Amino acid sequence: MTEPPTDDRGGDPFLETIEVLLVDDNERWATFMADELEGHDPSFRVELALGANEALSALQGADYDCLVVDYRMPEADGIQLVERVRERRPELPVILVTGEGSETIATRAIDAGVTDYLPKDPKVDQTPVLAGKIRSAVERRALRRAIEDSERRYRTVIEQSRDVIVILRDDRILFCNERFAELTGSSVDDLVDTSFVDAFVHEADRERFRGIDREILTDGVHRFRLVTGEGTTAHCEYTGCELVYDGAPATMLSIRDVTTKRLKEVRHRRERNLNRHLQRALVTSRNREELEDAVVTELARQGYDLVWFGTVVDARLQPRVVAGDRTYVEDVELSLERAEHECEPSVWAARTGTTQLIPDLEALFPTDWRGLALERGFRTAIALPVGYDDVTYGVLAAYRTEPDSIDDAEHEFLRDLAATVGYAIHHMDARKALTADHGVEARIELREGSHYLSEIVAAVGAESSEPELVVHSTYSSGDGEVVQYVSVRGGSTEDFRNVVADHPAVREAVPVRQADHDSFRLTVDGPTPESTLAPFNVRVRSTQITANRAVLRIELPSRENLGALIDRLEDRYGHVSVQSLAEREWGDHAGGLTVDTSALTEKQAVALEAAYRHGYFEQPRRSSATDIATILGISHSTYLQHLRAAQQKVFATFYDE
Repeated sequence: MTEPPTDDRGGDPFLETIEVLLVDDNERWATFMADELEGHDPSFRVELALGANEALSALQGADYDCLVVDYRMPEADGIQLVERVRERRPELPVILVTGEGSETIATRAIDAGVTDYLPKDPKVDQTPVLAGKIRSAVERRALRRAIEDSERRYRTVIEQSRDVIVILRDDRILFCNERFAELTGSSVDDLVDTSFVDAFVHEADRERFRGIDREILTDGVHRFRLVTGEGTTAHCEYTGCELVYDGAPATMLSIRDVTTKRLKEVRHRRERNLNRHLQRALVTSRNREELEDAVVTELARQGYDLVWFGTVVDARLQPRVVAGDRTYVEDVELSLERAEHECEPSVWAARTGTTQLIPDLEALFPTDWRGLALERGFRTAIALPVGYDDVTYGVLAAYRTEPDSIDDAEHEFLRDLAATVGYAIHHMDARKALTADHGVEARIELREGSHYLSEIVAAVGAESSEPELVVHSTYSSGDGEVVQYVSVRGGSTEDFRNVVADHPAVREAVPVRQADHDSFRLTVDGPTPESTLAPFNVRVRSTQITANRAVLRIELPSRENLGALIDRLEDRYGHVSVQSLAEREWGDHAGGLTVDTSALTEKQAVALEAAYRHGYFEQPRRSSATDIATILGISHSTYLQHLRAAQQKVFATFYDE
């Protein structure tokens, strides 16, 4: 398209080219007028049609901006042509040119929809007049289209906006969009002429809302509480501006419901505070009881109406710490032997080992526990198993009087909290077990060759005399691998080496030089019976292996987890029997100082054990740091870093206060 004209003959940069169809059966006059119009205004492009039918055909093939029609034509007069054109192009500007200036023709022309009317006068140059009428008609049409398009776009934006749009004058609603109607539970028509402040602004915010003047209104974002059609309160932000509506000043408000955002901010602030208090509790709690009490108390302080922690004792969930309505916990049945559909959520969690969330207790079928909970006003309940590495220490249960008050984010937060508490309890129990001066010593027997080393002993015995193996220590090295130091007494060491190399569970066997017997560092695909006991805070002193049985000598801080320990072994390795069980004072058999190794990382513990087993501390050394680093598959500098850190921590247990 060409650049818009800007000369002094009326060229308007808003329009570039004006396409005109001139219809007249007088070809000579039509050609003359077309040339004159194009010469007068370079933006005009004038095409000719010498009859009504030719005009109709031309209109079907092109999009003209204006139609100039002579009244007197043989096929049909100009007004009949206009009437036909109006059926398909009602918006097309049409100028009627005629030498017959009767009132009858003028009336017919207006009724037919003619835009303008020009009587012919052969004595006067009418080119400027006709050109002006054409441009005026086209510009009015373009302006009308622009206004309609603008209004249509504005309406589309207003109606499709996710924000509420309200136009007010003297507090009365002049206009609102459908979003506001949805939020207030009314129709747009019913809302017009309603007092916005009295009907929809929370009473506590009305004075402040009315006090915002025009200057403050247009500067920044403001907040207020809006009362919805359901009577609930929505927290809203709004901006405003002054405008002219229906010819008079008015105020337009753009309002956004930020209730969800505000609730997230409140929850995030509450969770941040809760996390801070709980982290402090995890650090400062001296024992499990203090930790459980701190967690339960802090959750109750942060908006839960009842929180408690319980453990399973004799097939029943026994509350240990309670914050809130203790009578519910005392009255409700917490036996694990009831039918599952009758069980309280905490019992479900204890039985299944999975989190149980009840968004609304009223949605459940009646049960005894549900009735007790509803009597005390509880509507939402959640129970989370607290454990670490497949060992469950108890159940954390919490209740609220509001239904559906635990969303996905809070649910995830509580699950993470339960996992953190489980790890903390495990760490406390482990430290307690390592530093205790008394506990329980047990000998546990696995029969029928269920230990992988029993299979190896049997295979070696088939080739030569059967050896006896002793497992001295076990570590998890990551990626599902377990490292064990094993000594071999009797039998053929060469046969043992060959059988181990062929066993599918063994990834690597590295000889460890010892003075009085052969030893190996075995890397196997876990778990092993020894690693299975790790989550129970058990010290496995040794495991004696023959072809038919494996006897584990273990130390526990108490008898509390012995039953669960036996169950775990039986699940994985079949029949298990307890050969002996005795209370012991560790000082009696330790023969000296007890070293707390709980501060060692897994890598530090492996480095220290490897140094001892491979004779690094002997004089002369049986293995160098480089030799041991190669065995462990790490660099010399990395190995020394782990070893020195382990030595420093062990020495600290002797000399630090």
